[in-house]
Amino acid sequence: MTNPTKNDCQLATLAHISILTVLFMGPLSVLIPLIIWFSEKKKNQPSHYSEWQAKQAFFYQTTVYLGIALLSAISALLSLILIGFMLIPIVALLGLAAIGYAIYAGTETWKGRPFRYWFVSDFFNVFVE
Repeated sequence: MTNPTKNDCQLATLAHISILTVLFMGPLSVLIPLIIWFSEKKKNQPSHYSEWQAKQAFFYQTTVYLGIALLSAISALLSLILIGFMLIPIVALLGLAAIGYAIYAGTETWKGRPFRYWFVSDFFNVFVE
């Protein structure tokens, strides 16, 4: 694999740090890495680096949003018996940790280094390849 160009690194970084747009776009922010992934895939000479990074970012963000939604629903249901209120800070911390991990991925891809999310890459790679 060749070294990624500066443009490849910028697209990969944008795909990873697009998780920050959740504050403005909500779960629709997963569209940013999805658009980058498909636009790279359709090029005559696609960048495998930015395509791979955008694919990972898309699946990572989708997993994070679904996980946070599930934990929030469980917390809301358990709040009816007052136990769920203890889960609210845990859900918030997990969300912040997920954002921090995506920012770390963005900094690594900005430098042109290959980055793999440790629990997402291998799992979703089976379905997409």
